Amino acid sequence: MGIEFLIQLLLTYKYAIIAPAVFVIGAPVSLVAGVLLRLDVLELIPTSLMLAVGELAADVLWYWLGMRYGDSFTERYGKYVGITSASVAYTKQLFERHHDVIIFTSKITAGLGFGTVIMFTAGLSRVPFRRYMMLNIAGQFLWTASLLAIGYSLGHLFIDVSNIFEKMALVALAVIILASIIGFGRYLRTLFY
Repeated sequence: MGIEFLIQLLLTYKYAIIAPAVFVIGAPVSLVAGVLLRLDVLELIPTSLMLAVGELAADVLWYWLGMRYGDSFTERYGKYVGITSASVAYTKQLFERHHDVIIFTSKITAGLGFGTVIMFTAGLSRVPFRRYMMLNIAGQFLWTASLLAIGYSLGHLFIDVSNIFEKMALVALAVIILASIIGFGRYLRTLFY
């Protein structure tokens, strides 16, 4: 299987690949999609819809796992996906008073490293599914638009940069920024747990 075949496969099924990729990988897929929008590889509406479908499907999965399996899932598999008993207990305590604000804010900030725990705890706390989805859809609109705009801007910079050294520096800067955001989220986790 050559690289040409892989590129042709990606170009043929580009929109069908977006939803599963964002379901598994998350926010970086949205940033890359923004760059591809700027490079005219993708179109805005189908890309936005597929990004939203993938992210919301992941949110529904975590909600369902929290509602269906709750504490037993946390004890058995939580350590593999960043969910601990302490983080769930802390989030449940906050959920009692502020679940609407927490869900919406978590959605538009990717949970600052707590997204999985918050969506899982929403199910565990029995937040009504309809309310949960309304808040997620509203936040998803802002989140997807923001990430696509950032990716589009990076794509625009990439096109404007003239030589290969500047392009490599730009890619390195983007990687450093993304790693910093992920690291900051992990740092916040250590503060609370």
